[in-house]
Amino acid sequence: MFSAALLLLLAAGCVKGEQLTQPASVTVQPGQPLTITCQVSYSVSSYDTNWIRQPAGKDWSGLGDIVLDIPHITKLP
Repeated sequence: MFSAALLLLLAAGCVKGEQLTQPASVTVQPGQPLTITCQVSYSVSSYDTNWIRQPAGKDWSGLGDIVLDIPHITKLP
């Protein structure tokens, strides 16, 4: 099972950050799709917006391999 926090970053020098924590009730097996819905207070077409996956208990600053553009996310690697 996979559990992670997701950070939504507004990239323009990282001006704004939102944190979404996956509820314990939302678990998937590796390789299975997961849909996460997020509502933001700005236009995603006006700003570069990215998702970063943060495994539970890990420091996000060490994660360099996971950045996906919204609204084009279909799955997390």
